Amino acid sequence: MAVRAWLRIVLERRRYAADEAEVTQVRAACDEAFLRWKEKLADTPSDREMAAWLDCDRKVLLDEALRHYELSMSDLIAHALIEAPGTPTRRARLKHGPWRYTRYRLTLFLLTADGIRQFRADLDFEQGAFRGHERTNYRYESVAAVLVRQAERDERKFELALVNGERIRVDVLTSGTEELLVDETPGEVSEVTLDSAGLGHTLHVLEGVAAEGKRWITHERRRKADRVRPGA
Repeated sequence: MAVRAWLRIVLERRRYAADEAEVTQVRAACDEAFLRWKEKLADTPSDREMAAWLDCDRKVLLDEALRHYELSMSDLIAHALIEAPGTPTRRARLKHGPWRYTRYRLTLFLLTADGIRQFRADLDFEQGAFRGHERTNYRYESVAAVLVRQAERDERKFELALVNGERIRVDVLTSGTEELLVDETPGEVSEVTLDSAGLGHTLHVLEGVAAEGKRWITHERRRKADRVRPGA
């Protein structure tokens, strides 16, 4: 009995020493991984910096479209842009912030006196490069309807219908957008992401075109004049 008890004590001490050595090894590996990732993420941009870079990319696309169509900013009555996640893409965000993607699908609308010029391109946000350009032109009278469809799992699809039956669709929000973090409220992520995508301004412009046709130009100029007129 004494021998068995002694063996049990010896084995238990060896097991404890082995467990302690394993814990020390795992802790050292975790500390090493933490320092490695901390160094790797040391130069990670802030959300504000990423928003500024994305705004610069929008301006580059606008300049590219103007040069292609041989237009100047004074030739534009208005312009609007929708950004949507590209494919394939990775995404991340801060709490209470919009989703940021490694690839975007940008759709630009240029409104001139003669009609609407649509300019679409894929943006590689990591490389700052545009690819896959597409161009479409149509008159104001060709716009039949503008709407945003809300599907299951928070998906939002922008849709521009033309009188010839053609439909221009943009998947502004994809499934899984509304993944909430601590202290976030339902709908918050979708709304801030939609606002960042420029959907509100684009809807204002194109819904006006769909309702008023080319007369929207005159009406919009009058509305702008009324807003800036003192006492208006």
